[in-house]
Amino acid sequence: MHTDEYEISIGREITLCRKFIKQRRDSLHAREEQHGTTTEELLRAVEEGRVGEQSDFPSWRKEYQDLQYWQKMLNDYEEALRTLKGN
Repeated sequence: MHTDEYEISIGREITLCRKFIKQRRDSLHAREEQHGTTTEELLRAVEEGRVGEQSDFPSWRKEYQDLQYWQKMLNDYEEALRTLKGN
């Protein structure tokens, strides 16, 4: 059953996801600027053993994982909204 309340609720979740995504992207961008590398390059270098883990790497990795989580949630909510609207 389709109601405006469903659309409103999903819309709120989409807004929340976008807010968290922006926060994570901004934070990751600041880290990348500080270290002169991209997050993907850093994680690959750590996995390959080319650089050792520094004190802020675990939190950097966690932020990146959070970004991926919120992007997936946003995609899921946007898909639910499209389905709800019949698009």
